[in-house]
Amino acid sequence: MTGTNEITPNVTPVPASTWLVGGWGADMECESEGISVLRSRPDGSLELAQRVAEVPSASFIVVDGDRVYSTLEGSGQVAAFDRDGETLSTPTFTASGGQYPCHIAVHGSTIIAANYGSGTLGVIEASAKPTALDTRQVVETVGLGPRPQQEGPHAHSSVFVDDSTLFTLDLGADLIRVFSYVDFAIEQIAEVATPAGFGPRDIVARPGNLFYVLGEHGCGLLVFEWKNRALQQLCSIALPGAVEGDQASAIAISADGRFAYAGVRHSNQIAVMTIADDGRSVAPLTSVSCEGNWPRHIIMSDGILHVCNQYSHEVASFRIDPNGIPQLIAPPTRVLSPTYLARIV
Repeated sequence: MTGTNEITPNVTPVPASTWLVGGWGADMECESEGISVLRSRPDGSLELAQRVAEVPSASFIVVDGDRVYSTLEGSGQVAAFDRDGETLSTPTFTASGGQYPCHIAVHGSTIIAANYGSGTLGVIEASAKPTALDTRQVVETVGLGPRPQQEGPHAHSSVFVDDSTLFTLDLGADLIRVFSYVDFAIEQIAEVATPAGFGPRDIVARPGNLFYVLGEHGCGLLVFEWKNRALQQLCSIALPGAVEGDQASAIAISADGRFAYAGVRHSNQIAVMTIADDGRSVAPLTSVSCEGNWPRHIIMSDGILHVCNQYSHEVASFRIDPNGIPQLIAPPTRVLSPTYLARIV
C-alpha cells in the first residue's frame, strides 16, 4: 500500500454536482438521521448542505429522474419519494420482502430488493405520481458457504441484463443467480458458482456484455462475459493490498475505463487495478488509504472518486492522477454513518 495521501491542489475546476447521501441509523446501531444533500466544491470535494428526509437507515439510494428510492435496512422496507430539485416528498413505503434490504435495482417501474438477512428477493411495482409502491412477489433462496458469515443465503445486489433477464449475487451461497423476468415476477433459470468463501457482493456491467463481480470475503475481482445466454468467467485476481480478515465493499470504474477501484474495509484501503483495453481482464496495481474507517460505498464522477467512510463519519474525495492513483483533494467532509452516495445532477 502506498503512503497516506497528501492533499493536492485542484488544477481544473470540476463541474458542479449535487448528491444524496444515506446511512445507517439507530436501528442499525449507527448515527445517520436520514437522507441529506451534499454539494460539490470547485475542487470536486463535497460539502454537507441539509437533511431532506428523516427516514431510518437509508442505506442504499437510487435516483431515477424525478423519483428517489431507498432501502430502509433496519425496518425491512423500501421507501419512494417524488423529487423536485433537492426537495423530497413525504415518502411512501412497502415491505422489502425480507430482512435487512441492502440493495435495490430499478428497471422502469420494477424494483428488485435484495434482502441480506433473509436471502430473499422482493419484486416491487412503482406506480405513477404520486409514487406508490406495491410488493408483488417474494422469492426465497437457499444455500450457504464455508465461512461463519455464510451460514445461509445473503442476497446482496442485482443488475438487469436486459428487459427479461436479471442477475443477483448471493454473498452467503457463493452464487450468481440468473433469473428470467416478466410482468413483476422473476424465476431462477440458472446459477453460476464463485469460488468457495468468495462472497459475491457487488456487480458492475461493462461494455461488451462484461460483468465485474467483487467478493466481500474473498477480496477478489472476477470478470465474466454474458454470451449465448450463459456467464463465462474470463479473469480472477486478488485485490492488491487486501489481507485475511478484510472485507471488500464496492466497485468503481474510471470514466476512461482504464482503472477499477474497490473499497477494502478493516485495513481501510482503496484497491487500484488496471483494466485491459478490451475490458476482458484486470490486473492489480496498488492500494491507497481510504482516509477514514470502513469504506462502505465508493463512486466515480467527473474524474473524482468519492468514498463513504462509514465508521469515521466522513466522505472523502480523491482526484485520480494520470497513473490512476487516487489523491486526496481536501480533508474529508463529516457525514454521520454514510453508506451510500447517489448523484442528483
